[in-house]
Amino acid sequence: MDCVQDTDPVNPIRSTSRAVGLLFRPWGILDPMERRTDSTGTPILISASEPRTIPWKRAASVLAVVTGAAVLAALPTNARPGGSPSNLQGGPIRVVIDPGHGGTDPGAVGNGLVEKEINLAIGLRLKELLELDTIDTAGGGEWEVLMTREDDSTVSLGGRTTLANNWGADRFISIHNNAFSSSAANGTETFSFAEGTFSANLRDRIQEELLVALGLFDRGSKTANFFVLRETAMPAALSEGGFLTNAGDAAALSDPTAVDRMAKAHMYGLQRHYGFVAYDPNDGPVTYCVAKVASPGCLPSIGWTGTPSLASSDFVVSCDNVVSNQFGLMIWSRVQASVPLFGGTLCVGGSIRRTPVQYSFGLGNGNCSGRLELSLDSAFMQSSGFQAGENINAQWWFRDPFYFPADPVGLSDGLQFTVRP
Repeated sequence: MDCVQDTDPVNPIRSTSRAVGLLFRPWGILDPMERRTDSTGTPILISASEPRTIPWKRAASVLAVVTGAAVLAALPTNARPGGSPSNLQGGPIRVVIDPGHGGTDPGAVGNGLVEKEINLAIGLRLKELLELDTIDTAGGGEWEVLMTREDDSTVSLGGRTTLANNWGADRFISIHNNAFSSSAANGTETFSFAEGTFSANLRDRIQEELLVALGLFDRGSKTANFFVLRETAMPAALSEGGFLTNAGDAAALSDPTAVDRMAKAHMYGLQRHYGFVAYDPNDGPVTYCVAKVASPGCLPSIGWTGTPSLASSDFVVSCDNVVSNQFGLMIWSRVQASVPLFGGTLCVGGSIRRTPVQYSFGLGNGNCSGRLELSLDSAFMQSSGFQAGENINAQWWFRDPFYFPADPVGLSDGLQFTVRP
């Protein structure tokens, strides 16, 4: 890391376009100092013993002036210090992911590792995971993500906080790794600006998950006057995964699975912070249902390569172990099924659509060397009416004449995939 960032007021509610004031006296355990803004938006630090203004995020009306315990009883859970906040406005939770350093600032360097590169890889994977979590409605939350950088660019600390504040983010997560003059320094630590705040709650959850993910020494949850923690107008936390200058930590961070594990740790921490059970979203297509054994005795197998995305064209759905030199096609729908059919199982239901006919080719006749495949590129998805976030179910059919005259049809297993933006 190197110097970074927080003035995290207890107030979890922020204004994106205008500050609608709710004036009241202090309640509960508060920060020693708290921040408000003047008419120009400039932060003003005031004592926690004074009346204070809490901006109401995306408020529709001005709330009445209330005091003391009545405020705590009246406000929703996420307006109270401590606890697990929920998303007040009911829409996607806005999260800024800040991969520390970048461009001319490499951050920590040690044992062949460069911090800015690790931070960016973790940040990009975290963004991908939160997008998957949003699409996967079986668990987790609904997120809208903004990155302070998505490449090796130089972004000032002020540029990072301004981006988050202007966007009206709900949470800010800064991702870092560490270094020290002594190679003996090691372990994981996570920071917030103050204790007893939503930032501290987010910090604690991330720290807990990083310890599980990396298995390094626990340096604890701490407070620090880092810029991006002090100057963000929303709860913020900054993680330090491990010390690049320590051989043991560097080995853990060099593991091929480390980036994924650390990104998931941040996601799990964020989910738990908002009261969700830690959930690993579906990260790709999954097979289901049972294929029909083909006449030569092999089992057709549906498969895929690429990503099912409206923005890319690398998603291909295939079927191996198909009877050679036969015609086949893929059927798809938005409904899963498991219905006996032609001596096998129909894996899709509802309104079923079919694709153009393909040919299996193969080596000779009457064996399982054939293969069918179809590119589901962005043009195909858009023309078929695919929508981001919906689940599509697919299955291959093909001619299996050696079953003639009874049920001369081959059926693969089913494939379900979620359409990404």
